[in-house]
Amino acid sequence: MNRLKKLELIAVVSGVLCSFPQITGVQKVEAATPRIAGILSEKSTYWQEILQGIEDGCQKEGLSFFDIDISMEDGDAMTWTAEDAWNLILMSGVDVIIADGNIPNTEVVEKARQKGMKIILVDSDPGQELRDIYVGTDNKQAGYLAVQTLDKLYGIDRGAIVVQDNENVAAVSERFNGICEALKQKLPEVEIKFSEMPWYSERMSNSSIEKLLLENSDIQAIFGLMESETTLYAQILKQMHLEQKVHLITFDRSEKMLELLREGVVDAIIVQQSYEIGYESAEIAAHLAKGEVLEKDTVYIDCSVISQKDLPFSEREKNADE
Repeated sequence: MNRLKKLELIAVVSGVLCSFPQITGVQKVEAATPRIAGILSEKSTYWQEILQGIEDGCQKEGLSFFDIDISMEDGDAMTWTAEDAWNLILMSGVDVIIADGNIPNTEVVEKARQKGMKIILVDSDPGQELRDIYVGTDNKQAGYLAVQTLDKLYGIDRGAIVVQDNENVAAVSERFNGICEALKQKLPEVEIKFSEMPWYSERMSNSSIEKLLLENSDIQAIFGLMESETTLYAQILKQMHLEQKVHLITFDRSEKMLELLREGVVDAIIVQQSYEIGYESAEIAAHLAKGEVLEKDTVYIDCSVISQKDLPFSEREKNADE
């Protein structure tokens, strides 16, 4: 999408959003339907389920809801960014915004508050100063759960552990910190390693991870903190025929991750309750839209675990034969 087309699209969409009826001084407040806007990606099963939960919750609560998909992209890499979406929503006069916690900048939050809009963040929590309510996983505790899962399934010895932080994504950093703390509590001498070039770097190549695995034959497990990262690790483990030796624990259920679990490459998945996150967000939005003050500004929804042992016996037997 070239710049001119993008500006034209923004103008059209903003016109539509601004056409939502505004509350005037002579209207009865109770006659107005609270309006909720979503700024979310729809690129994975996880986010699609969050969106479905929001839609169902808004329908139950009698809320008007629309969503801007921030994962839209076309061939020439002009991405429909989160900042574009925030700026459009700011022109719409909605009551509550439900958004991915990786907000583009603090300025959009300040503008939303100036307009009296309430902010619910999901998935990642950048801090109280940037939202009214956080609904989602306690990502640090999810990191602890990942270590507990590895220990329960296979045990943890003095072999090295690979886990890579990404300071640009709050949820990943929280998971990373939780994993590191849990490992040090379990076995203080355990060595935590990561590749010299982070997997998310533009200059990253498979060779840096391959080098890490070749130079550290004692690596017992890898934690993949995002789907894209886990996919890369799984590919390399299969190429090096290490999928039976090195355990791979990942986060976020998706069809791709379940496929890798069935193949025996991924050993366990820490599953966030995505639909429940969305549904709870909508219920909270209904309270905020009425001007209610909630007792808690953080609502954590527990994770669950899917492992190789949860697969039907026939699939486990097949993986063992392979």
